[in-house]
Amino acid sequence: MATSWGRNTRPAPRPERPLVLYFGDLDRSGSLDLLLVQRDARLDGLYPLQRLPRLLAAMPFLGQRVGSFSDFASATVQELFGEALTSAGRLEVNTYEHTLFLNRGDHFEAVPLPVEAQLAPAFYVGIADFDGDGNEDVFLSQNFFPTEIGAPRYDGGRGLWLRGDGTGGLVAVPGQESGIRVYGDGRGAALGDFDGDARVDLAVAQNGAATRLFRNVGATPGLRVRLVGPAGNPRGIGAWVRLVFPDGAGPVREITAGSGYWSVDSAVPVLGGTARATAVRVRWPGGPEVEVPIPEGAIEVTVRYGSERSR
Repeated sequence: MATSWGRNTRPAPRPERPLVLYFGDLDRSGSLDLLLVQRDARLDGLYPLQRLPRLLAAMPFLGQRVGSFSDFASATVQELFGEALTSAGRLEVNTYEHTLFLNRGDHFEAVPLPVEAQLAPAFYVGIADFDGDGNEDVFLSQNFFPTEIGAPRYDGGRGLWLRGDGTGGLVAVPGQESGIRVYGDGRGAALGDFDGDARVDLAVAQNGAATRLFRNVGATPGLRVRLVGPAGNPRGIGAWVRLVFPDGAGPVREITAGSGYWSVDSAVPVLGGTARATAVRVRWPGGPEVEVPIPEGAIEVTVRYGSERSR
C-alpha cells in the first residue's frame, strides 16, 4: 500500500499530462535550481507551473528572455531555459493516487484505492482487522494544511476506514458508521488493543492539535497474540503471525518496530475471524516456525521463542 496526495490537489498529474521536475544549475549560478512543469496542449510542450514573479526572484536572467507576462504565458520551458535543460536531472510522475499493489507472483498489480480515499493526502496507512471478520482492513490518516503559497489547505478527509473483502477489494466505510472524525491535519497513527478487549483500537495524531483515541466497540472480539522473543529481541520484532484454520491459514501480520509516519503499532496484534481458528502460527525472524493451539474461549495467547507453551 502506497499513499500519496490523492486526486483532489492541484496540479493533478495524469498519464497524458505528467508532472516533470527539472533539477540542476539552470541559471549557471553554481547553486541547485528546481523547476516544476507540466504539459500544455495549447503550447504543445511543457510550461512552468511557478508564476513569473517567483521565477524572476530565483533566476533573474529570465527577464532578458521574456518582456511581458504575455510572452511568458506563450513560452515553453525549452524556449525559456534552452540548453540548460539538457544537463539538468529530470523526474516525472503521472499519478498522485493512493494505490494498493497486489503481489501476483511475477509482478505487482496496481489498484487505485476507492474515490473516498483520493479526496485528501494521506500520511499514515495502517492494516488491521477492525471489524473482526477475518479480513484485513485499512486506515488512512488524512489531510495536509501547510500547503505552498497560493494553494488552499487540503482538508477533504476525516480519517478513513476501508473495509477489506479478503481478496484485495476495499470499500470505504461512511464516517457515521465508522465513528472516525479527525478533521484536522492528520499525521501518524497507531493500532493496538489499549483496553484489552481483543478489539483493535486506533490513536491518530494531528499536526498542531490533540491526538485522538478511538475505542473500538463494534467489532467481533478476536485473539491477542503476545510474543516473548529471544534475548535481544524480547518483543519478537520481525516475526510473522497468522491464524490456522482447518482449510488453510489467515493473513500474515508482521511485528514491526515502526509502522508509519512517526508511529508504531502495538507489538501485541489482534487477529480477527477466530471462530474457526485452531492454532496460531508464528515464524520467528531467522528462526523456526511453530504452531500453538488456541485454548477454547481464549482471547490472548502467549508464544515464547523456543517453546510452544501458551496461556
